[in-house]
Amino acid sequence: MAGEGAVAKLQTEINCPICLGTLRDPVTIECGHNFCRSCIQQSWAGLQGSFPCAVCRHPCQEKYMRSNTQLGRMVDMAKLLQITREKMKQQEKRRLCEQHNQALTLFCEEDLELLCPLCTQPPDHQGHQVRPVEEAASHHRQRLSSYIGPLKKQMADTQKLLDTQDRRLSELREKVDKRRAKLAAEFEQLIESVECEEEAVLSRLAAEEKDILRNLSANKAAFSDHISKLKVQLKEMAEKSVMSDVEMMMNIKGVLQCCEKLKPPSIYCVQLRREAFSLPPQCEALQKIIQRFREEVTLDPETAHPNLLVSEDKKSVTFVRKKQRVRRNPKRFAVDPVVLGTEGFDCGRHYWEVQVDDKPEWAVGVCRDSLSKERKQPLLRQENRCWTIQLQDGDYVARGSVPVPLVLKEMPRGIGIYLDYELGQVSFYNLNDMSHIHSFRDTFSEVLKPYFYIGCDPKPLTVCALRD
Repeated sequence: MAGEGAVAKLQTEINCPICLGTLRDPVTIECGHNFCRSCIQQSWAGLQGSFPCAVCRHPCQEKYMRSNTQLGRMVDMAKLLQITREKMKQQEKRRLCEQHNQALTLFCEEDLELLCPLCTQPPDHQGHQVRPVEEAASHHRQRLSSYIGPLKKQMADTQKLLDTQDRRLSELREKVDKRRAKLAAEFEQLIESVECEEEAVLSRLAAEEKDILRNLSANKAAFSDHISKLKVQLKEMAEKSVMSDVEMMMNIKGVLQCCEKLKPPSIYCVQLRREAFSLPPQCEALQKIIQRFREEVTLDPETAHPNLLVSEDKKSVTFVRKKQRVRRNPKRFAVDPVVLGTEGFDCGRHYWEVQVDDKPEWAVGVCRDSLSKERKQPLLRQENRCWTIQLQDGDYVARGSVPVPLVLKEMPRGIGIYLDYELGQVSFYNLNDMSHIHSFRDTFSEVLKPYFYIGCDPKPLTVCALRD
């Protein structure tokens, strides 16, 4: 009875004050009380500054907790003792052989079974090593004890590995934070470098323009001087031609030599050097630069063809067979399944992305705002008003003033559109790998709007949101 009381008291000591169960991965906090690691972590979840003990409410200034390996071993030993006692109780309850109703005083080493004297009779355990229960129990108790040390060592080694993994996780997070800060700084430097390069290119262009103007002015002055000389010579020729024969022939040699030597100056050839500065479209830095000019483009339902269904968030459009009941609008397209963007651009640089996935027919790009006023014009007659990339009948075409067939290595799932209004450039990128598809160069003089030709298939076309 005293042994049972001691075991009960030990069981109470190894219980967690929070979950009231046996301690799992026991830890000791600053005040000396012990808890399951997960229990105290959950108890402190969401707290900052002060972390009170769940028993004595002692305020810990930090989430300090230390693994209590020795207590963990005691918990294991208590569990083992409890299991042993339960087995002994079960053995005591079943100390009689169920088959022969005799005391179980023997143990078979081959079958690892308790036996009564009658169980040893042939043929069940014939030839097996059978010995008294006390002798067998002593042997197997020693055998079990031999496993305790290696298991404890294995548990301690595993705990060290777990602690190592926790430390590596912390180191990884620190490295990621440092790498993130470094990349951000490099991107900022790259953007600054590109802006400086742009300023330098424009400065060189201005200096070249100034030099050309100076040379042109000098060339113009030379021609003016030559014209003056020609006038003097022409006057002298006219005067000579009305003189008498003798007077005219006097000094005729000098006059003729002067006419022959009088040659016009050379024409100054104006040739502007081509400035070039670009980064590979696949470069992450260029991607960051592009994102700097990214626009939140939405679809304008007022311009949508009646067979087009625009989503509530104005980000997706689908062709439907049944015409929608829509209000009359002079800007609504009536011939082709086209819808324009709500936003209009008359200056600056802008970028947006369109998801086309596996649609068999589509066209995206920009168009003049006046195109919607001529909405009854079919798609093929919209040259000089649109700059688009189009997929039709399995072929890709860049449609501007002159259609340009395109050869793409793979079918783009999305298209990035970059507009530089002042430069007069519209560029298209394949979102699969940010590779460049095509660029248009033109002169813009009116508002440009995003252009979307949907085709007559039921698959949607989606304008990517900024968060995507």
